[in-house]
Amino acid sequence: MLKSLRKIVFAALAVALVSSSALACTVVAVGKNATVDGSAIITHNDDSRVANSRLYIVPEADWPEGSKRNVVKDAHGYDGDAQVIGQIPQVPHTFRYFASRYSFMNEKGVAISESTNSVEVTDDRSKKIKQIMGKDAVGMMDAWIIQDIMLERASTAREAVQIMGKLVEEYGWFDAGETMPLTDGNEVWIIEFYGNRIWAAWRMPDDHIFVGANRARLRNLDLTDTQNVMACPDIVDYAVKNGFIAEKDVDKKNFSPADVYAPNTKLYSTRREWRVLSLAAPQSFKLGPDELDYPLSIKPDKKLSVHDVLAIKGDWYEGTPFDLSKGIQAGPWGNPIRFANSSKKDPAADWERSVNMMRSCYVHIAQVRGDLPAEVRGISWFGYGAADTTYITPLWPVMTKLPALYGIGDRYHDYDPKSGWWVNTRVQELAGLRYQDARTEIHKARDAKLAPLYIQTPMIQDKAAEMLKAGDKKGAVELITDFAYAHAVDFNQRWLALGDRLLSKYALGYTDVKATPYPEEWNEIVGFGVPKRGTEQKK
Repeated sequence: MLKSLRKIVFAALAVALVSSSALACTVVAVGKNATVDGSAIITHNDDSRVANSRLYIVPEADWPEGSKRNVVKDAHGYDGDAQVIGQIPQVPHTFRYFASRYSFMNEKGVAISESTNSVEVTDDRSKKIKQIMGKDAVGMMDAWIIQDIMLERASTAREAVQIMGKLVEEYGWFDAGETMPLTDGNEVWIIEFYGNRIWAAWRMPDDHIFVGANRARLRNLDLTDTQNVMACPDIVDYAVKNGFIAEKDVDKKNFSPADVYAPNTKLYSTRREWRVLSLAAPQSFKLGPDELDYPLSIKPDKKLSVHDVLAIKGDWYEGTPFDLSKGIQAGPWGNPIRFANSSKKDPAADWERSVNMMRSCYVHIAQVRGDLPAEVRGISWFGYGAADTTYITPLWPVMTKLPALYGIGDRYHDYDPKSGWWVNTRVQELAGLRYQDARTEIHKARDAKLAPLYIQTPMIQDKAAEMLKAGDKKGAVELITDFAYAHAVDFNQRWLALGDRLLSKYALGYTDVKATPYPEEWNEIVGFGVPKRGTEQKK
């Protein structure tokens, strides 16, 4: 009876959550040999309309023998959303980690991001896959739950993969599929969950870059390569049993779980993949924007910095045929932001989907140096809102405190100048008054602070590492806490002033209270001209 009840509950959860999942996030991963400083980088921008944007630190803890850990659905939602749906055995000690809409880095420097993937229904096979792997899926794990548990327990990226894989095999997955890059600074892994108890993971080459854009990406895996590939034991058998792939077509040295379990060639995803890869390797990457598949990863033309990655996260196809700042949709001032829309004439119509998204809750860039002590190796460069119009500031999970600006306000509460999310959202929205001009000012303001911060941060990181090696953990933690805290507060104050400046400068259709006529090409588009009197019209 109990098992039946649990199955019903989990099935209901699955339906509810799959239907409400925001298929929106773009993730990027860069291996340690593809960066300018030897760090590994992974990113996440949470493009949710309903996200709880507050950032907080879940503290480390010790647990008595025999303790149980509650499995909590919607733990990252709003007050009153959380529901206990089960329990699993607790470990003796859990690590400290960052949490917001998603959790993303722990005190050991293990970082993770996520991009929800989906099945595109085009035929009977894909319809069957969607039914079995999504609608009929049962279990206790979803993206939020499994990331929390992993960050509490994992000291390395490889261990993180193993922990999450075992959790899914034992307790099942009930939500939409997920693509999750993770790193410890030494290795970058891409793990994917497809529903029920099915998962796979692949280690990316250290000199490559990866992008995930709301579709499963793991293809052409050598399942016999246990050093670089991990998967559930029945990843092949389950697919054959359910008719997802014919046994004669199985090649364990060249197996594509993305195509077997989550087929998807939607332009919504593929165009972003093309764009990120073409930005990383503009000379060597030759594939065009309309391909159905792109390489799992590629070697970038040059080594990338955190700032390069931030630029990728803020991209809206500038300089391409898909440039969202061009055309009548962008208005007279080249605004690339596209709000949700629909067409009765063409229900399938949609805007071009860019990496930069106006509804982003936050952008997170994890920079992890595997050669440093665990406590300081992982930096979370964190910023609220769309990447093109926000700033990022360095934070560490071992910090003893965070500025209050990270814990105040969100989109379900009125504007509050004490809220970091609202301060950044105000700047983002005001940019819409004169986007291209405002964007120039925003980038000038953030880069003026980021340029020295990019230099200072690794210096502080190295100093803290020296203190740790000398046995002064307290001093090392105080050093990075004071440094990160001060710069977070300073950046927020600068953004408050920047918002005031943008409003003063561009309000009422002026620039500094001076008339600014529309561009001539815009006048032509809208048919602007001298109005004619009735008598003149008759002539």
